[in-house]
Amino acid sequence: MTTPSLGTRAARPRHRGAILAGAAAAAVVGVLILSVRLVSAPTSSVNQTLGPESSGPAASAPAAWGQASDGYIADRAGIGQRVEWAREGREPFTTGLRDLLDFAAAARLEDPRPKEPLNISGTGGRFVDDSAAAYGLALAYVATGDVTYAEAASRYLMAWATTTRTTRHTCKDGGDCQTSLIISRNAPGFAFAADLIAPSGVMTPTEEATFREWLRDVILPTASERDNNWGDAGTFARIALTSYLGDVAGFDAAVARWRTSMDLVAVDGHIPEEVRRGTSGITYTQEALQYKVGAAVIAARRGVDLWEYEGKAGGTLKGAIDYLVSYLHVPDQWPWNDNAEFPTPSPMWELVYAHWPEQRYVDLLLKERPFSDDAHAAIRWTTVTNGIPLADDVARPTSVP
Repeated sequence: MTTPSLGTRAARPRHRGAILAGAAAAAVVGVLILSVRLVSAPTSSVNQTLGPESSGPAASAPAAWGQASDGYIADRAGIGQRVEWAREGREPFTTGLRDLLDFAAAARLEDPRPKEPLNISGTGGRFVDDSAAAYGLALAYVATGDVTYAEAASRYLMAWATTTRTTRHTCKDGGDCQTSLIISRNAPGFAFAADLIAPSGVMTPTEEATFREWLRDVILPTASERDNNWGDAGTFARIALTSYLGDVAGFDAAVARWRTSMDLVAVDGHIPEEVRRGTSGITYTQEALQYKVGAAVIAARRGVDLWEYEGKAGGTLKGAIDYLVSYLHVPDQWPWNDNAEFPTPSPMWELVYAHWPEQRYVDLLLKERPFSDDAHAAIRWTTVTNGIPLADDVARPTSVP
């Protein structure tokens, strides 16, 4: 029996650092409250936190939209552009940046919690939380230039790389191995973090080598290879991790696997493996597309265009996305089940809109913007990393479903 791939927002509290309590932690809480206040005030406090002219890694000029560049889901220049929009008081970027810095202020005060062996039975837990913490801290470093965020991110990376040496409950081609699914979803967050903090120099060459060995030998072999959304998550992980490791053959194989999965998409855009999942067919479809889109973003930065690929059955990424959109707001018309459930819009919609800024995606953006840490996979904070303003010729809805 498989555990559902949640398309709805996970019912979990904010990052555990935001709820520290107890007399023994009183001093830490005092520091936490002070740190959060610095980044939770109105717009002007964002400028105060960043300083009059941010001189950190985000200060470089942004690349043109759609242009291949360094980075993964995020790149430093793109984050820099959104920081500037936040400093100008433009929404949703000001709120999105404030949410990110709130999260990072809490995560910086915490300790990572690696497990050995790593055995994941649910959809959350330490691996999920700590991969989010490392990524969020790295994003905060790029946004502010504050090296203490990079140091904290490195702490999370090295804790897992030196502690977690074995995994349990993993099988790449089976549906009863939850550890494979959760690693596939979240492991890219560790690589994203390492890439973003690289200019800080906080990791020694020896530490970097240890981290890379951990990704290569412990994490990468667990990625799922199934033909459904689990396999899409596994392909997303392989594209991200092989790219970080400089494994050209592995990256090419992961791209080929992505194309093979697109070959299974019907010409009208529906994904047979996902729509068969009863009332959760829409949810599983969005889940699968989330990883296909994330992989396409990373591949494009490496000069590989997956956005326009047409599968053997005639299916395309755009066609699959638009098929899903046509039913998201009218799930009662979903042809595969009479009681289909409406999923919470995924952070992927920022990535989709940045590539195809079309009216049909605006409602999905506005329902959840700014996308923050509240996700179950490494595709997080997409408003800060990839969001773009609504196009001038796009009508703003007067209400959000």
